[in-house]
Amino acid sequence: MNDITDTEAAAVVENTDWFQPLAPGAIVVAGKHAQAALARTIGGRLREARELCNMSQSDAARHLGYANPSKLSKVESAFDTKSVPLWLLRDAATLYEVSVDFLLGLTDDWETGVPRGTQSWMLTLWEQFRQRDMLALDRVHREVVAAAGHLELMVGAVRELSLATGAYRERNPEFDDTAGSATLVSRLGRLEAVASAADVSLRKLKLGRQAEAF
Repeated sequence: MNDITDTEAAAVVENTDWFQPLAPGAIVVAGKHAQAALARTIGGRLREARELCNMSQSDAARHLGYANPSKLSKVESAFDTKSVPLWLLRDAATLYEVSVDFLLGLTDDWETGVPRGTQSWMLTLWEQFRQRDMLALDRVHREVVAAAGHLELMVGAVRELSLATGAYRERNPEFDDTAGSATLVSRLGRLEAVASAADVSLRKLKLGRQAEAF
């Protein structure tokens, strides 16, 4: 374990006279903390590099020469902060196609052979494009929802018109004999067909009132 006592911590924090040598215990404790921090960084970077390759821990362990993933899991989780095999850094850099500097936490660029800072710039640019695309998609979504709402109202209005026309024809039997009635009924039938098709499309696309809650 790398936990230190209050006495050891005091030896590290309170010794501010740089003209006096540090206590031996304080030097050892500081080294342990630095080593533990580096082990955590390496473990996190190994896991990040493996995930960038979309590789499971079992597959990575097999390619790195481990009989099972338990040892690789301990390194990635920094379970043992006392040592990280140097050969593991070499082989992992080759397997994951990342730089050793990335695994050591010296750079955020995981690819080899690129100027430092290139990938940070690319990620920033990608995020800007993603935000732009998300805003565009949100605008299109709102416009589609608005259009679907008006279409839904139109479908409802056509149904009401059809019901009203049917009731009128029942109350006025002579309607069918009046001039232009056949044309009106035909046009209404076509409108009903279009409205029915629009209603089916709205349901398939889950638009209209359902889309407003999206």
